Amino acid sequence: MRSLTLTMVLAIALVVSVAGCSKKSKDGSKGDSASVAEAALSGKVVAKVGGKPITMQDIQRQETMLTQQLQGYADSAQIAGMRATIQKQAVDNAINRVLLEGALAKMGSKADAKTVGAEMDAFRKNFVSDEAYNADLAKRGMTADQFRREVEIGILAKDLFDKRTASIKPVSEQDARAFYDNNEERFVQPERVKASHILLQVNQNDPEATRAAKKAEVQRILGEIKKGADFAEMARKFSDCPSKQQGGDLGFFERGRMDPEFEKAAFGLKTGQMSGVVETQFGYHIIKAVEHAPASTVPFDQAKQNIMQYLTEQQKQQALTTYFDSLRAASNVQIIDSSIVR
Repeated sequence: MRSLTLTMVLAIALVVSVAGCSKKSKDGSKGDSASVAEAALSGKVVAKVGGKPITMQDIQRQETMLTQQLQGYADSAQIAGMRATIQKQAVDNAINRVLLEGALAKMGSKADAKTVGAEMDAFRKNFVSDEAYNADLAKRGMTADQFRREVEIGILAKDLFDKRTASIKPVSEQDARAFYDNNEERFVQPERVKASHILLQVNQNDPEATRAAKKAEVQRILGEIKKGADFAEMARKFSDCPSKQQGGDLGFFERGRMDPEFEKAAFGLKTGQMSGVVETQFGYHIIKAVEHAPASTVPFDQAKQNIMQYLTEQQKQQALTTYFDSLRAASNVQIIDSSIVR
């Protein structure tokens, strides 16, 4: 996952919805009746803020962004169980986006062109070519001009939010200690293992001959390592996983984070031990257990700074929630389709 600067996160993920586009067939018309129905649904007005319409498409964009953010913290089953909550938050985010733009317009705020350019350049550097950059924008449903506008709004939003929360003081160590003592279960660190692996990827639709060849190749690599070849160097040379750049290092992970077969093998190895060939849905692996960390409780001194930051951020979030509530109270917000907030 590519990293984004703070203002980019504000622009793309926090309260800013991205512009979208509908795909058309070559003659410019919708491909079939299902596409027409989908387009009609996406264009359906479900809410209004000061007379400005919010469509189902706006809600869907917010749902997509929220789901993408959650993917780093929850599996697909957990996310599916949160669908109603995600949709309600998506509605709030879509409304907040309109409220934010209105507030910025009233203030006459303008983003510094150099700052905007620097943010766009920083994001552009994540891509190996202009083609890859433009493809990413197209995936987001944006032109370069639309993307620039999103960056501008993100910068202005950050400035506004910083001003709205400037008076909030950092949480004290005493408050952090009280939070720690009242939430001990949050600081239990489950058993973890640090592992490296080499992956030769296969797909489910690959012919048997291809799968057999890949399996024979991974067995050959395993044999070379057993004869003394360096695991990390072999990973860099042969692995199909992006972790090859780190010599196959996957870092620490707990149970429930990896493919079940991979996880079973990794947790079953002793420190320093290497597996045989392990088959998963992704292909054939060789796994090496680098370190085991038993379940433990994170001590307060180690958690203190994170707790203080978390509680301070919570206060800032509450201040912003209050701010948006005030904007909403001063605006005419209409929910036309109440089914979207159930």
